Amino acid sequence: MSQTIGNNAETTAILAAPPPTSNNSTSGKRGRKGEGKAGRSSRKSNGKTEPARLPSVNLLSPWVFEAIALRRLRRRFAIAAITLLLLVAGVWAGQHLRIQQAEKALEVEQAETARLTAETNELAPVRDFVTGVERQMLTVKETMATEIYFSRVFQGLQRDTPAGAEVTSLEVTLAPAPLPVAEGQEPIPVVSACPGPDPFNTKVVVGCITISGSADTRKAVGDFVIALGADELFVEPFISTTTTADDAEVTFSGSVGLSEKVFSGRYADLEQLLGTGAN
Repeated sequence: MSQTIGNNAETTAILAAPPPTSNNSTSGKRGRKGEGKAGRSSRKSNGKTEPARLPSVNLLSPWVFEAIALRRLRRRFAIAAITLLLLVAGVWAGQHLRIQQAEKALEVEQAETARLTAETNELAPVRDFVTGVERQMLTVKETMATEIYFSRVFQGLQRDTPAGAEVTSLEVTLAPAPLPVAEGQEPIPVVSACPGPDPFNTKVVVGCITISGSADTRKAVGDFVIALGADELFVEPFISTTTTADDAEVTFSGSVGLSEKVFSGRYADLEQLLGTGAN
């Protein structure tokens, strides 16, 4: 036995009341009138008129309602699955489009990188040449940092020699360069090349001039020492011996240190000297 049922269909059987007999027609009419008046009064009790309802009986089995509910649930799941599938397809299409755009941008950048690499390789000899020149310039700076203008030193000695005194001989000794030390270690102290008047408070000098000469008086020798001490080119002048001859002439010998002012410094700004400085 097969039976087709709609989604919301219901099959009902209406049971009608039996018609009244002829023997009690009058009483039936009266009864119906009483029932009609009572029904109308009951329907109008709330101020609203309701239509008359006939009794109904549900003849469907419970499994029919379960099948209807199951069908509704399946339909909802199908709609949800289709919506999810469309959403996933949209996301995948968007990601695929973004990947294609990223690949195109990558291809453009790779082509630009290849072009720049080729240009860099062409300029590699120029870069090596510039690096070599910079290395040579650094070597010149470090080597010539201790260049001394001896003409300036001799002019200073001549300028500081007072009247009545004369320098007859001199000898210049340069101080050794400090030894290189590792990073984080203290530099090794350099012994002064010149003996100073205070052996416990010697100053570091870049060179030492041993001088000898003669003067008319000891005062002239003292003036010579004072003039050397006031000159920025010299450090710690020290006359170790003085001798007076029979003819009253005073001979002296000693030493004087050279300060860093005697360095020429002309190679400190080598770029400007060569005219290759940054514009």
